Amino acid sequence: MAASRHPAPAPIFVLGGQVDVDVDIFAAHPGPEWTKIECATKRAYGCGDLAKEALQGLTLYAHLGGGDDPLFSSSSLAIRMTDTARRGFESELDLIHPRGDTRVACHHFICCPRKIAGDREGLTVVFLLFRRDPRAELAYYLAYDHAAASLCLLPHVPDPVEAVSSVKPVAKRNGAGGDFELFVMACELSSSSVPPRHFLCACTAETRANAASDGTGAWQMRNQSFQHEEVEESFSAHVVFPFKTMGIWAGLSRGLMYCDLDTTSDGDVGFGFIQLPYECLLDTMQEEMAEKVAYQPMEVTRTMGCVDSSITFVCIDPAREYANDLWEKVREARVCELWRLDGFTEAGLPEGSLECPIITANGALCVVLCDQSKFPEPYEGVLLDNICVFDVGLERLQWHGFAHDNRFTIPVISDSPLPFTQFPAEEATQ
Repeated sequence: MAASRHPAPAPIFVLGGQVDVDVDIFAAHPGPEWTKIECATKRAYGCGDLAKEALQGLTLYAHLGGGDDPLFSSSSLAIRMTDTARRGFESELDLIHPRGDTRVACHHFICCPRKIAGDREGLTVVFLLFRRDPRAELAYYLAYDHAAASLCLLPHVPDPVEAVSSVKPVAKRNGAGGDFELFVMACELSSSSVPPRHFLCACTAETRANAASDGTGAWQMRNQSFQHEEVEESFSAHVVFPFKTMGIWAGLSRGLMYCDLDTTSDGDVGFGFIQLPYECLLDTMQEEMAEKVAYQPMEVTRTMGCVDSSITFVCIDPAREYANDLWEKVREARVCELWRLDGFTEAGLPEGSLECPIITANGALCVVLCDQSKFPEPYEGVLLDNICVFDVGLERLQWHGFAHDNRFTIPVISDSPLPFTQFPAEEATQ
């Protein structure tokens, strides 16, 4: 009798873009299927005393995909906080944005966490936003270092500036196995200069250990030197990542900005720009039409990442012409060709559109296969989407599985697993 074939383990991992938090019962245990993430240390840098104390009441949980089903690749993160921690963050918000009437209880204090960076560097960075109303917000980066099992709370860029292009930081390590570093592009909140001054904000082990008293705290601000006609003030970075010693801010409609992160200690930081292939360029109106009218963010059909010593750009909807000596066209394939690959029909996969592409470390292409017949009706629950991984040359279906899709957030797909498996799942508190 032929031995039964077991499906290969998932080569990619789908992490929900939003981090779960119970807005009504902040301290409630997320459930028995969740694994508590152990933290050897918890430290806050450049934060107020109330926020530093509140950090001790934060707990992270992971819901890992797979389990008994190797084809299931969805994972999730959750944050829970004690009532003391919740009051601490609320009080910190009140210090910065005082309420008009302190006798009125704060009934609309919410926490909006979003996973934004990490994994390949052994880091998970969450953008943590506390909000009482649209004019009273308090934002942090919550960074978990998997190697050191440490949790770090940092204010989201210094007070004199605001993040531009993206709130996502370039997250990297200082050398092999070194401490983590975050880099964010920012500009002055109010300035008499036109255009306003731009900065590269760097948070390193050195800046965290020697927090400045001038309002910049754990961040070092370096003047950003950049002169390129192709880039407007509204440049939006959809994808950010480290590449060798450089930081990459990739606008999937125009091109990528880059700088050498290892030369930011003295003088201005020089930025360069590489434009996308001409046929893939979108002007501001085309981008707004795609994102605001068609409700199709750039990440749905485009991505960029590093593979070995190259930066790779993937566009699911390429134009008809090609002319650019900075980019080499490696492969062009019609979606219908991928539908006819060996194993596609046998697996019962639908002939749907391709969305949310990512490039794995070995150059494979991972996409969500969208079945148009499965769009949810109003108030319908979570659906399952098919995930496909094609080889470098788009000539073979390497793997397929499925993941949750609630149609309201863009998933974060990674070829690195959440390294939380060493912790046993806790039982829910009765």
